[in-house]
Amino acid sequence: MSNLFIGEDPKLEAVYEEVPAAGMCAVITHPHSLMGGSMDNNVVMAAWETVLRRGYSALRFNFRGVGRSGGTFDNGIGEVSDLAAVVNSVDYPVIIVGYSFGSWVAANFLQEVDVPCIFISPPTAMFSFPSLKGFNVWAAVGSHDQFCDRSALHRVLDKERVRIIEGVDHFWFGSEEPLGLYLEKKLDLIRSISY
Repeated sequence: MSNLFIGEDPKLEAVYEEVPAAGMCAVITHPHSLMGGSMDNNVVMAAWETVLRRGYSALRFNFRGVGRSGGTFDNGIGEVSDLAAVVNSVDYPVIIVGYSFGSWVAANFLQEVDVPCIFISPPTAMFSFPSLKGFNVWAAVGSHDQFCDRSALHRVLDKERVRIIEGVDHFWFGSEEPLGLYLEKKLDLIRSISY
């Protein structure tokens, strides 16, 4: 595992663990920068542990203005550029695991590139998501999620690609295990698909 900085303006703090035999790298994005979100969040770390367990390389990073990353919060615009810089720094095919605000950033990034994504708790009650119908995107949402409007989510993502996990809210505290099981299945599915 290595700590590194990616990009120049701003430099983004990141942690990378390479699994050379994997052939794919999961880039994990964190929740809202102004609400305490960082690459050390419990959901980000649950995703990190799961992708490594499934044999993927893993990279998590702090958006601009978070932790030791340079710059300041940019309402998602600069954060899309941050995600692009991180994805472009990886030498393997990438999948994105986006949590909360990080899933909205990834959804906007997908308007420019085609990479498979797994969204965790996309906050469709807080942000307007672009349509992702026909995209290689899957989502897991807790049945008690405070920030996900499921009808809005179904307008932008094919219903059969959304999994509702009972008894879970937006933050997944104490529910990291069912999240890990969901991620394992989707990671295995993505690996089986040729891109």
